[in-house]
Amino acid sequence: MVSRSLDRPAVSVGSAVAGEGAAVAALGILALAGVASARSVIRPLAYAVDRHGGCTPLEYGEGLCQTARMGRDTVGMVYTTPPVRWLASYPQDERPSLVHELAEVELLAVAGPHRGTGIGTMLLEHGEEHVRSAGTRFVVAKIRAGHFETMRWYRNRGYRIAARDEPLLFTTARGRPSSIDDGHDGYHLAIKPLHTGTVLQRRTSSCGSSQLVPTTHA
Repeated sequence: MVSRSLDRPAVSVGSAVAGEGAAVAALGILALAGVASARSVIRPLAYAVDRHGGCTPLEYGEGLCQTARMGRDTVGMVYTTPPVRWLASYPQDERPSLVHELAEVELLAVAGPHRGTGIGTMLLEHGEEHVRSAGTRFVVAKIRAGHFETMRWYRNRGYRIAARDEPLLFTTARGRPSSIDDGHDGYHLAIKPLHTGTVLQRRTSSCGSSQLVPTTHA
């Protein structure tokens, strides 16, 4: 297990283990506060954690649920997955080769009494490191419009916040032009390149629409 320490008391972060499903469910509902379908969304993940631990098999690739533990208490969680909606836009036979182009921070939550202590940053870093080690090029998170504090939190951790409906345009490892957007459902994308030297630049087309485009610097 990869772990780090914080001041008073020690906190460790690692893959969720069987039996943590209830804690993961409670934290997942915090992450989806205000989403009417939160419980139905979280239930399958909690069941998978209790059955498989943190590594949850998906149709393409796998999700990883990591938890922050303080003694016997689970005080935070992060769940990273391949972006299912983006993969579904491609023919089925192409999806396995695209699994590591992008990863999504689908859920990230810290229990109320432990917020502001650095646990959220620890969880995000562990999630990023997991997908980076698999060769993933970009990590994305979706932030509801108007949640400026959350946008600022991600921005301070190296993410670029896209405008509403503003896509990321990039070329896949196989040389195919591609894009991902916020889904036009009231969210913004927060995007971070995982390769050293890659930054995102905003470009505006002649018709006035804008896109985020990765640029590599030596």
